Amino acid sequence: MARGVSKELEDEICKVLEESVNARPGSVFNIPQGTDRLRYDAISYLEDVGAFGYGNLGSLRLTAQGRDYWEKLNAPRWYWFRRNWFPASVAAGTILFSGAAAAANILNLVT
Repeated sequence: MARGVSKELEDEICKVLEESVNARPGSVFNIPQGTDRLRYDAISYLEDVGAFGYGNLGSLRLTAQGRDYWEKLNAPRWYWFRRNWFPASVAAGTILFSGAAAAANILNLVT
């Protein structure tokens, strides 16, 4: 989440995004007149990051970027690994290979 976002706003952002992700695919919604300020700010924030796009007649819909943002908020490690699987596997292979080489060198010194 961005710096400067209060805990209350962060919770409301997650709540609004969760409602949208769990809604029926293709659902759209409007912002009613009596919406409280915190919810309105959460929806505005999600519009700014691209999680919501405008549908027909000014209604809002969840975008693919919004689903990606939801995944980033809920599973940050898995989100990172899915985007960096190749460098992570190269690093793991290098660590395993160097560990095996070090073990072989130690065994060679002992015998």
